[in-house]
Amino acid sequence: MKRFAYTLVFLFALTLIVSGCSMLAEPTWSKLEVASDVEQFTDGSMYTTAQTQVPEYVKGEAKDDSRFTDAVVSLKTPQDIRRILIKRRTEDAVAVDLDVYVLSGEDWKLVKEIRGDENSDIDIKISSIEASKIKIRAQRSTRTAAGKSAIATPAAKQGNKRAVGGGGSVEADRILREPVKFAEIEVYGVAATPVPAETKAKK
Repeated sequence: MKRFAYTLVFLFALTLIVSGCSMLAEPTWSKLEVASDVEQFTDGSMYTTAQTQVPEYVKGEAKDDSRFTDAVVSLKTPQDIRRILIKRRTEDAVAVDLDVYVLSGEDWKLVKEIRGDENSDIDIKISSIEASKIKIRAQRSTRTAAGKSAIATPAAKQGNKRAVGGGGSVEADRILREPVKFAEIEVYGVAATPVPAETKAKK
């Protein structure tokens, strides 16, 4: 009798869990119209790519900070932003560090930091925020998941520690300063009516 009761309780709990999961609403993404001074970022084609750009504030400054480059896209009007999708061609998918900013009102706000991502598609989900521009600050990644330098020159492999990462290696510094290539930058909001997860699964 006890075993039967335990079985009923287990089945009831399992039913609640399954029902709860099926009722969870999965966002229905609404693609927003964006534009960029770098046409290739928003032209809808994976066959056209462009490099991230040295920001204006860096040009002409005494301190050379050109290892950081930007890609900026703009919306026609401020809108609620929830997702940013960066698409890269497979051959351009090097590991990168990204800082994602949105222009909310008159201030740039950092909304996401990504380290060492080498996927061809970088899918960024953020909390709801109204923004008119998105800025993606990119740098080739200097670290692996273990937190050690991922860049080693032939001299480093021979035991020259100064040739690893930022420890004086000219080659490593050159690699860090190379801009990265994006094919597309897409920005999404959330549609008014969400689609239940079970409906999505049937498709």
